[in-house]
Amino acid sequence: MGDNKNIRDIGTFFNGYAAEFSSIYLEDERPRSLFNKVMDRLFRKDIETRLVDSLNHMRKDSIKTVLDIGCGPGHLVVKLLELNKDVTALDIAPNMLEITQMRVDSMKLESNFKTILADYSEHEFDEKFDAISVMGFFDYVEDPVSVLKKLLNDASKEIYISIPGDKGFLAWQRKVRYKRRNCPLYLYSKESLEQYLKDAGCLEMTEIVDTERGYYLIIRK
Repeated sequence: MGDNKNIRDIGTFFNGYAAEFSSIYLEDERPRSLFNKVMDRLFRKDIETRLVDSLNHMRKDSIKTVLDIGCGPGHLVVKLLELNKDVTALDIAPNMLEITQMRVDSMKLESNFKTILADYSEHEFDEKFDAISVMGFFDYVEDPVSVLKKLLNDASKEIYISIPGDKGFLAWQRKVRYKRRNCPLYLYSKESLEQYLKDAGCLEMTEIVDTERGYYLIIRK
C-alpha cells in the first residue's frame, strides 16, 4: 500500500471501524445525526452497486477461485460462497476478518474459504486466482502502479476494481473526514487513472466505467 506508517494508520483505522462499517451496510438503528444518516445511505448505495456489478461478472462458470482484497466484513465473500466459488478473503484489519469468519460460520456455507491477515502488496501467493475483487482498496494505495502490476501477476482471468473519483462534495467531505481520523486517502482523476494503468501495462485490456463516485474497472487478461 505504501510506507510502514501509512499501513499502520490504515490498519488501525479499519480495525477500530470494523463494527461500524458492517453496521452502516446493514442499515441498523444506531442513534445518528441526520447528516451521518445521509452519508451512510450514500455510502451503502455505492457499496451495493459495486457488489452487484462484481457478482454479475463472477457468476460465470469459468470463474471458480476468487481473491477478495480488502474484504471488510465479508459482504461480497458471503455472496460468492453462495455461488459455490472458492474464496480467499484478505484484509489488513483482524476485526474485519473476524466479522467475516463469523458471518460465514453462521451461514454454514460449504464452499472452500480461507482468510489471510496481511497487507496485499507484501503478501506472496502460491497460486493464481481466476478473478480478483478489489473494492474500496485503491482509496488507500500510495503506489497504484506497483499494486496493479501485482494484481496482473496474481490473476489468471479477470480483475474488478473500484476507484474513488476526486470530484464533487462527497469526495471533499470524505477526504476531510478521513484526515481527522489519521487515515491516508487517495482520490483519482480520469487522467491520472489512465496514466497509472498505462504505466502498469494494462490500459489496453481495461474497461473503465464511470460511476457516481468514481470508476469501476474490469481488467481482462
